[in-house]
Amino acid sequence: MTETKQDKPKILMVDDKPENLIVLEKLLAPLNCDLYKATSGNEALSLTLENDFVLALLDVQMPGMDGYEVLEMMSWEERTRHIPVIFITANYADEQHKLKGYEYGAVDYLYKPINETILLGKIKVFLELHEKQMQYKQLQQRYQLILDAAGEGVFGTDTRGVINFINPAGAKMLGYPAEALIGQPFATMLHLNDEQNFSWDNSDFQKTCASGHTYHKGDDNFRRKDSTPLPVEYTASPLHDIHDDYIGTVVVFTDITLRKTVEEQLTHLALYDHLTKLPNRLLFEKTITQTIARARRHNRLMALMFLDLDHFKTINDTLGHDVGDLLLQGVAERLKECVRESDTVARLGGDEFAIILDEVDKIEDAAIIAEKILESLTPPFNLDGHEVFASTSIGIAVYPMSGDTSIALTKNADISMYRAKQQGRNNYRFFTSDMNEQSMQRLNLAHSLRRAVEQDQLYLCYQPKLNLKTGEVTGVEALLRWKHPHLGDIAPAEFIPIAEETGLILTIGEWCLQQVCQQIKTWQTDNIAINRVAVNLSSCQLVQGDLVNLVKTALSDSNLDSSCLELELTETSIMTNPTTSATILQDLHDLGVHISIDDFGTGYSSLGYLKSLPVDSLKIDQSFVHDIAEDPNDAAIVKAIIALAHSMDLTVIAEGVETEAQLQFLDDNHCDQIQGYYFSKPKAAADITDFLVNSAQQDPS
Repeated sequence: MTETKQDKPKILMVDDKPENLIVLEKLLAPLNCDLYKATSGNEALSLTLENDFVLALLDVQMPGMDGYEVLEMMSWEERTRHIPVIFITANYADEQHKLKGYEYGAVDYLYKPINETILLGKIKVFLELHEKQMQYKQLQQRYQLILDAAGEGVFGTDTRGVINFINPAGAKMLGYPAEALIGQPFATMLHLNDEQNFSWDNSDFQKTCASGHTYHKGDDNFRRKDSTPLPVEYTASPLHDIHDDYIGTVVVFTDITLRKTVEEQLTHLALYDHLTKLPNRLLFEKTITQTIARARRHNRLMALMFLDLDHFKTINDTLGHDVGDLLLQGVAERLKECVRESDTVARLGGDEFAIILDEVDKIEDAAIIAEKILESLTPPFNLDGHEVFASTSIGIAVYPMSGDTSIALTKNADISMYRAKQQGRNNYRFFTSDMNEQSMQRLNLAHSLRRAVEQDQLYLCYQPKLNLKTGEVTGVEALLRWKHPHLGDIAPAEFIPIAEETGLILTIGEWCLQQVCQQIKTWQTDNIAINRVAVNLSSCQLVQGDLVNLVKTALSDSNLDSSCLELELTETSIMTNPTTSATILQDLHDLGVHISIDDFGTGYSSLGYLKSLPVDSLKIDQSFVHDIAEDPNDAAIVKAIIALAHSMDLTVIAEGVETEAQLQFLDDNHCDQIQGYYFSKPKAAADITDFLVNSAQQDPS
């Protein structure tokens, strides 16, 4: 039976003499208590098990079971051991009885005859104590209700960090029954961050609380029962006893999952463009600063590109803003495909984009990316039923040459972008103030070369080859030339390496094959005697997967016999990937195409390997021919090459023959053919036609 708020305090009176109980009852009547009477020890014990007594007045001298025995048996039961007991005895002067009573747990003594004032005074003290206890209990219950109803999680630990209580909300957040957490160490059960190295005694958490201060953390993780992290904000406050000694910690924590989600959404809205999902200007400015710092720290280059779509306003005005938005989204996707994951593509606003290239190896890398971007935007966009063509003008600034701060790089990239617009749009320009002029010319040349392919600025010349024994023209070599609209003729030595670096050599090489085959067919149709035409192949073409098919197609399109075509490859290009080269050369040779090794002697090929290749002729590089009449070393090398080639049944052709002395040396040493300015400069196709006609007319046969 539990005492309720309306119950009166209960007092138990125990005496074997009923008349004594009557006296006590009358004396206690003013106290407004419920009085219970027992005339024996057994009856008293039974009543204590059924009621919550505030106080027991227990006679010491009783037959059967005296007061000491009753008190001893009350101490055995959890329910009764805390009931205050006042002994009533007639042995006023017996000090031994008093000590014995206190030893058994009595709180006080009353002596017969009982003094009413003393009796009521002592009982009132216990009633007041009981009232305080009830108030404290009610306060505890109220606090427990508040704790249980709280939305925040609350748990407490002792000084060792062991959890000794947790409210339902906290247990629910963590996915545990509350009882499963009691007695568990906070560090291993809840704390997620740095858990393996977490030392409770040395933690900021414990040190702060032990010093009497509150510890707050706005963003941390606890661990749920399923081991997933629970984002929390928590405050840990120290607990002290009545002596102000630190006895533990109470932690109040809140699940901040929703808050973090909202914060992430707000951050994304603040830092990313809503249309393209690219970083916006704010995030771009933060990123460029970080990228420059990283490049400075690692002593590396980085590049900044500014891009502006050409004629975007016209598209917007003509097709509407919805189509314009779709175009911006499409452009954003293509731009992302052109760069590495470590690079940043941002939309600065309108039709302006920026690209941050993080730690590039060389300036040319930025040019390659720019070319890639221009190429990626070439195919039309299919937008809401409209076929839309887009292009862009790109300005490039490179750290540290074009500036070493974000402000300088941004300004210079913007300036160079407008220069690109002024120079025809759909192109790119580097900022040139502090850059090496030669590098700039090379980069601009690469850009111009792309235009050269598109605008038919490239053309072929043909240089005859002469049989030294018969004096007959054995064929011609097709030589690529470029006439720049502003710079004039550009030497192949300048633009061929650029074409190889940018990958344009594949397009140019295919074009050369087609042009040569068409020209051969034209000569054949016009009955111009031409034995064979040679075309140079680069190492890039040699390893491309469809070279054999490209040659087949070029021959087929012009309806030519394969024996009319000769392919020249440098020794170095073959040896770059000898296994692949051998396979491709064999396939080409099987077609009936003539194979020649160009610039022989400048590479490092194995003679044994060379013997296994399906080669028909060797061309001695002009660097050896130039001084053969004066330099014994060059003369010896040329003699050795001629002897080697003849031993392998190969035809020998000497390039760069310009003097009578060179010609005489080669003739004396049985070189098969020559090619060079001594005999003929490279000529346009029409001039070669006249040359061949004249040569045929002069032939005595």
